[in-house]
Amino acid sequence: MPESCKKFMVEGIVQGVGFRPFIYRIAKKNELCGYVKNTGGRVEILVEGSKEHISGFLHDLQFEKPAQSQIDRLDQDNIFSGNYTDFSIIKSNVAITPNSTLVPDIGICKSCIDELTNSDNRRFGYPFISCTECGPRYTLVHALPYDRQNTSMKMFRRCPACDEEYTDPSDRRFHTQAICCQECGPELIFTDNSGRVISRKNGAITDCAKAIDAGKIIAVKGYGGFHLLCDAFEGNVVELLRTRLDRPQQPFAIMSRDIAALKEFVSINPEEEELLKSSRRPIVILNKKKQHEVPEELAPGLHNIGAMLPYSGIHHLLFQHSSSPILVMTSANMPGLPMVTYNEIALQKHSSIADHFLLYNLKTENRLDDSLIRFIANKPVFIRRSRAYVPESIKLPFELKNSVGVGAELNNTITFVSGNKAYLSPYIGNTSHFETAESHADVFSSFSDIISIEPENWGCDLHPQFNTTKFAMEQSANTNIPVQHHHAHTVALMADAGLERDARIIGIALDGTGYGPDGTVWGGEIIESGYTNYDRCAHLKAQPMPGGDICSYYPERMILALLKGTIDDNELLKLPLELKHGLKEARTVLSQLNKNINVMMSSSAGRVLDSASALLGICKYRSYQGEPAMKLESAARVGKETKLELPFVIKNNVLDTSMLLHEIYVLLEKYPISQLAYAFEDAFAKGISQLAIDSAGKTGIDIIGLTGGVAYNEHINSRIQDEVQKAGFEFISHKKVPCGDGGISLGQAIVAGLKGSD
Repeated sequence: MPESCKKFMVEGIVQGVGFRPFIYRIAKKNELCGYVKNTGGRVEILVEGSKEHISGFLHDLQFEKPAQSQIDRLDQDNIFSGNYTDFSIIKSNVAITPNSTLVPDIGICKSCIDELTNSDNRRFGYPFISCTECGPRYTLVHALPYDRQNTSMKMFRRCPACDEEYTDPSDRRFHTQAICCQECGPELIFTDNSGRVISRKNGAITDCAKAIDAGKIIAVKGYGGFHLLCDAFEGNVVELLRTRLDRPQQPFAIMSRDIAALKEFVSINPEEEELLKSSRRPIVILNKKKQHEVPEELAPGLHNIGAMLPYSGIHHLLFQHSSSPILVMTSANMPGLPMVTYNEIALQKHSSIADHFLLYNLKTENRLDDSLIRFIANKPVFIRRSRAYVPESIKLPFELKNSVGVGAELNNTITFVSGNKAYLSPYIGNTSHFETAESHADVFSSFSDIISIEPENWGCDLHPQFNTTKFAMEQSANTNIPVQHHHAHTVALMADAGLERDARIIGIALDGTGYGPDGTVWGGEIIESGYTNYDRCAHLKAQPMPGGDICSYYPERMILALLKGTIDDNELLKLPLELKHGLKEARTVLSQLNKNINVMMSSSAGRVLDSASALLGICKYRSYQGEPAMKLESAARVGKETKLELPFVIKNNVLDTSMLLHEIYVLLEKYPISQLAYAFEDAFAKGISQLAIDSAGKTGIDIIGLTGGVAYNEHINSRIQDEVQKAGFEFISHKKVPCGDGGISLGQAIVAGLKGSD
């Protein structure tokens, strides 16, 4: 009889990481009998043996677990002996347990790369190589537990050689659910843009690489959807891609053969390099080197560019056979629209864009964009949290009932919360588009199935016309809780910082638009915030937006709005504007402002930065989201050594942005554009900081936090942090959740969970 018999239940990231094979190995090592099995999204373990051997088993469980795994909870019970004579992996339970977590898609590991490039290995040149340490997970699974029959690999039957590896405890592919090879796995095909097959298998890779070198544009199926790629140093090809996509200015992400090739063109600090080379392999925003110019066509008007390293077998093989060290690697979907995942739809939608297609016959269960990260003050900040991070949970500082936040309109995500865990969905996009609204509903259904959370309370945006709000109302008429946009931003920040249930902060929420309870557009807000309520303490001056949202595309209209009253109309008409309809349009705008016709009031920080960018001649038309402000930041970096300081005016808790813009108007002929850009951003940040510091002083609150899309501006973010800390307050910013609208759903879910429990 064994001295002891214990049953363990393990919760955390224990699906798709080789956890059961790991348990098998350490149980055998410690001479224990029993079993391990999946129970929904958790792992159940029973061990019998001596107390000393069970103690050794627990030590190994804690200190030798798979690198990608994470144990959030370990429950144990003493039980009567089951009289087991061996240790085995047994069949999974099909019942799904709440709070189940699957490991995200993982970049290909070194061992698999070695095999991929070893001509003596039976998987030589086979792009779908993977093991328990790497490969796609979330994009393949449609249900938990993570067993082959619950993935799109179900259609591929293991060959004898793969089956032998799968059942051999000493093999690193022991119980690898996506195990396959040339004989039994998915197959690559290379086609023209009509779908005519040119080559298959290894020939598909070599022909694709030749086409890249010949200046062709290729649509390549990836883990979570399609990318478009071409040689990054063929300027005419990059411009052709821009023309075909109708993206004249939007920056393209690039993928480099290796870190050495990338360092030739961008600056990379140790923290950025570590993240680039990690198994997550996100896109990291990096500063261009001046001495080795990145082709301007890749990121026009910007000082930085998004870059990543290969993370799949296909990527490594293409670089092995292509002469180009750096490729354009941009999502094939149009801005704001969902990723295309089906071969037939890709051929239909992208045949006018791509010259060739690299396809394979494995279904993508869940679409997934690349994650996008920028370092600010040497700390990583999510711009888009998606591949390699979803569906990992985020720990909350307190427990909640099952709730969901359906997200904002732009940069949409969905967040489910249960207990002390939050699960952010992949990036979904702009839900004002019908296709994306449909995708939003699909992601809601599939994501909730995978993590097995049925929400009791629903949080949505305050704006009644958002498709996401309508979705929540249709699904949950009685449990739907509208949450003001900037309060949701601030709540997400508070949770990200781990603040307790009763905490209160002064939140600085700076972005483009958010529906205010007064019927105006908010976007430059200082709020005293708790988790369930808030008060507006201060804000940017509400400015008229003649024509409404058209001002976000043509920021020169906002110049007229902001400067009106600081100079007379005749002087305004002399400005070197480039409005679509010229002087006639400028007169019409002024008439709208004078008569208050078709004018919307807005305190948007985004519109103020856009106005400065346009007035300085940096960007006069927005062709992609955030363009004028991003180019303003890039221009400002050149002028950061300036001694010029601009005054700012605060009256009745309102920062006068008209006077701030007027300051650079009167100095246009006296200083370089770059110095004016830097001075404007600096004064803007100082003015915002003063509003927050004054509000904190009045309320007795000692924590000030920054959130919203403007927080991605490194200069403004850093200046606000410096001013707040210099005044003696604690400063908090985002770590695990996007600053922008991709984090809104978390705030909504938390507010709904707390208010729904009252």
